[in-house]
Amino acid sequence: MQVSTYSVLLIGALALAACSSPKSVNEPSMPLQSFSFSQVDSLRSIEERPLAIFLHAEWCKYCKNMEYTTLRNEKVRQLLNDKFYFVPFDGEYREEILFKGHKFNFQPNGRRSGTHELARALGTIDGEMIYPTLVILNSQDEIVFQYGAYLGARQMKSILAKAAR
Repeated sequence: MQVSTYSVLLIGALALAACSSPKSVNEPSMPLQSFSFSQVDSLRSIEERPLAIFLHAEWCKYCKNMEYTTLRNEKVRQLLNDKFYFVPFDGEYREEILFKGHKFNFQPNGRRSGTHELARALGTIDGEMIYPTLVILNSQDEIVFQYGAYLGARQMKSILAKAAR
């Protein structure tokens, strides 16, 4: 049986791909620490920090893009990990959330759709809910920043650096 040079190269490339690390080029080396609203109160009893809340929806392509680009940026992750409690929150989450002594629930607006009351309370800008939305709450849980649209890494770093002061 005669083996062509092409076959040898193809087999070698496949073997190399199989043995290489599964980590992609875009994969960050530093994990992003994320928390739920129920964890925030106990964390704040240890150390006061502002909250950075990423409101998103599963169907939102801009949210997914932000997750795979902006939130994978090393400097963005470092700022979020060091200076904030980062809370990613699906605006269509269906379970009750107790936050700051208030109960927030999912509010259906159709057969299979709706919005969580907490997402609406945090993410409504000029009467509209937009995904993605970045919300920053100070240590008194006052909204100090809201932005309803995709944010690139450079914009996000600038916003986080100003809010962390």
